[in-house]
Amino acid sequence: HLTAEEIADNVRLSCQIKVREDMQISIPPELFTIREYQAVASEIQDLTWDIKRLRLELVEPECLEFVPGQYVQLETPVYGKHPEPVYRAYSVASSPERKRQIDLIVRRVPGGICTTWVFDHLKQGAEVLFNGPYGDFHLNDSGRDMIFIGGGSGMAPFCSILEEMKRTGSTRKATYYFGAKAKRDLFYLEEMKAYEQALANFGFVPALSEPQPEDDWPGETGLITEVVDRHCQDCSDMEGYLCGAPGMIDACIAVLTKHGMPEDQIFYDKFG
Repeated sequence: HLTAEEIADNVRLSCQIKVREDMQISIPPELFTIREYQAVASEIQDLTWDIKRLRLELVEPECLEFVPGQYVQLETPVYGKHPEPVYRAYSVASSPERKRQIDLIVRRVPGGICTTWVFDHLKQGAEVLFNGPYGDFHLNDSGRDMIFIGGGSGMAPFCSILEEMKRTGSTRKATYYFGAKAKRDLFYLEEMKAYEQALANFGFVPALSEPQPEDDWPGETGLITEVVDRHCQDCSDMEGYLCGAPGMIDACIAVLTKHGMPEDQIFYDKFG
């Protein structure tokens, strides 16, 4: 599970360590900010046929401090044949300035415990529990041009990041490549146009991998990795920010490094 470089840097899997003598453990300070939050599902909005926006109004504590790009663990309570609560990770999709509410973007996973609860059982006004924030996924202040890549619910952290870029008047160049199968899988197109107008150096590039005849799609087609491969040539002095399933992230890393982007300039959180 560890690379030769990680072993050389004294990285170890704590679950595999046998404690034979006194040990000193350092805990990152940010872990002490993680808390459990009580909230209310104030809005549940359909974004596409299989994606919902879940807005949570905080009750206790009343405010959440987080960095754009971080995620929370949403608790799915006991329901149906599921005898105990389970937790699933969802990136925050809203501005950190809205400290008393957060948005989550949830995509239905067939048979998924949490997504089935959100889509088929959760009602507006119901109490919801979550904990967090977690994650090291956030913009660096290097000033480099940026490539964002994500599809489906992977848009969530980029919504939060773009809100913060707009608030701070960022002039960094960023291009967001968004992958979907067909037109019915696209959402927030008007919001992305608004970011393009608000941010002088931001561009949004949606692409469909399986456009349908009725879509009459004039834009980019193919897998999002193929689109990035066509558009991006010299990425050696750029940064990549990825959000999506592990397979998608691995494929994107391969394309970006092919065009010269160093792996230590590629940032992501993998969600299974």
